[in-house]
Amino acid sequence: MFPLLKYSEEEVAHHLESVTAKDVLASLSAARHGWFDLLNLISAAARPHLAEMRRVAQTARRRYYGKTVSVYAPLYIGNTCVNSCRYCDFRRQHTGTARRNLSLDEIRAEAESVRSSGIDSLLIVAGEDPKVNSVKHLAEVGRLLKPLFSYLALEVAPQTEDAYRELFAAGYEGLTCFQETYDRTLYREMHPSGPKADYDWRLGTQLRAGRAGFRVLGCAFLLGLGPWRREAASLAAHALHLMRECYEAKIQFAFPRICRVDGGFVPPCEVDDADLEQMMLAFRIVFPQCCMTVSTRESPDFRDRIVLTAADNMSAGSRVTPGGYASARKTETAQFTLADARSPAEVFAAIRANGQEAVFKTWDNRI
Repeated sequence: MFPLLKYSEEEVAHHLESVTAKDVLASLSAARHGWFDLLNLISAAARPHLAEMRRVAQTARRRYYGKTVSVYAPLYIGNTCVNSCRYCDFRRQHTGTARRNLSLDEIRAEAESVRSSGIDSLLIVAGEDPKVNSVKHLAEVGRLLKPLFSYLALEVAPQTEDAYRELFAAGYEGLTCFQETYDRTLYREMHPSGPKADYDWRLGTQLRAGRAGFRVLGCAFLLGLGPWRREAASLAAHALHLMRECYEAKIQFAFPRICRVDGGFVPPCEVDDADLEQMMLAFRIVFPQCCMTVSTRESPDFRDRIVLTAADNMSAGSRVTPGGYASARKTETAQFTLADARSPAEVFAAIRANGQEAVFKTWDNRI
């Protein structure tokens, strides 16, 4: 569980098992929501009430985000990594992955390819390789790309607070860091070696970034490693802690799901579509003001439905290999399997067909 949570795993499990239909309906009708409402809405007792959860979540979503859907693209600048995460194809022991780190010229070409599709929000992603993706290099990338995009975010190795100040000054405003699992024992099992094996250092990532000025703090666990309800309870507790400590920043949730593929990592606690939808609806109801992302790990049908009721942010035309946009090298090993292979134009058309509006720019910096 999230270490600062004052309730034990056993107490959380007992509450989840004790939730009644009356508790669920009370949480759905509440004017304000707290952590226990989140537990009620992710419980098994809430499953028969998904239709009502969709209605309440959609109302909350429209109150804060209207009918807009923000779109972004991830740009992988390198896939060398010093970690040994058992579930990731970028782990250093995985010999089937072609390793590549892009030059600044290649990064610019990739970015220009993304920008030409209309997307104005970019997430820079890199394997955890401190010799290659140093703070200095990441800052150079930020200064290179900021003139092209109104919003830059990072998904890279956790950094110090001073490093985040340097990266914020270079143009990055958002950060995403997946805790992967809040279970310490499972975390050690899944991360046997490398810097990522330090649970507490990773857990403090968003707090350090928030103190350094980052405006959007992305949190997530990797769905499929541990029981999802227990992990979701920890994610909510983590978010509430960050909302108190970094009140000037906005919290962004993501729900990355490990989907089984032939010859790939077999998730010990698989999450199905109904589980994922229930969780996202619950988070939208309890955290109506927070951002929520749905990635290309999910099918087009699921993505198009969930942005109507819960998610407000989605990727479009994603490539999850270095050089995937501008070059013809599309067959290299990706970090995960894409379920939605639609082009940006096709994603934008689907958003419009839903009666929504694709948003490419969220704000301007004040001078």
